[in-house]
Amino acid sequence: MKIIDEYRHNLVEQFIEQSARIDVLVVKSPQASVEARMNYHQELDELRAKQRETTKKLHALEDPSSNAWENIGNGG
Repeated sequence: MKIIDEYRHNLVEQFIEQSARIDVLVVKSPQASVEARMNYHQELDELRAKQRETTKKLHALEDPSSNAWENIGNGG
């Protein structure tokens, strides 16, 4: 159980870091040049996609019928 808890903790940390990076980009975007805004929007899209994946992994760990942990344990 300790390994699962550590994995969950790492996922939560990733989610928090992703959220913080998204918040920074959202604040910076309106004040940036057009080119910078385009880069911010691209980075926001990538971060939000990563955040969705992190959320899916967290939900899979919470679902008792899921075999997510077995897949993770097997490298997958």
